[in-house]
Amino acid sequence: MFNRKVYDISIDIKDSMLNFPGDTKTKKETIKKIKNDGYKLSNIKFSVHVGTHVDAPSHFIENGKNIEDINLNKFIGKARVIEIVNQKKITKNELSKHRINCDKILFKTKNSNHLNEIEFYDDFVYLTYEGAKYLVENGVKLIGIDYITIEDLKTTSYDVHDFLLENDVIILEGVNLSDIKPGLYNLNALPLKLKDSEASPVRAILTEIK
Repeated sequence: MFNRKVYDISIDIKDSMLNFPGDTKTKKETIKKIKNDGYKLSNIKFSVHVGTHVDAPSHFIENGKNIEDINLNKFIGKARVIEIVNQKKITKNELSKHRINCDKILFKTKNSNHLNEIEFYDDFVYLTYEGAKYLVENGVKLIGIDYITIEDLKTTSYDVHDFLLENDVIILEGVNLSDIKPGLYNLNALPLKLKDSEASPVRAILTEIK
């Protein structure tokens, strides 16, 4: 049987990892050890927006859908990786140069080079409001980006998050696409089954389509 290549595009969840400014810092501790207790047991504390994660509508919309309310089919299926080169933001004009013929789009940018850094990189490439509208108008239902937020850090209105989540578009943040070539893949980015949560970490993988 032919085995398709699997690419793990998730960030390691660990101590001293990249966090969005103001979020809970990730802390993992071992509280039982095999040599002392006969088994190993660990605790971990982190934001639900840690590392590679998805945002649900309730992240910005009052009484919006939580993670457990979203159909799992939205997190799996064909996805197109689009590389954005030499751009500081993803605009409608830039998007018009690419094929948007898939309802799941992942953006590979220079951001992937900074995902494994501890310090927050505030010059990341982000999606503009006009770009978000263009994607929704073209039927996109999931948008992924290779940094831990999709929106301009300087925003005070959060219009990109608001617009996408109001239109039931899944936002997948923090995917590591540094080793991924542009093209079509199968995506699996299932969230944890967290109750009443506005976000969840995911183990995001891409598999080749043959």
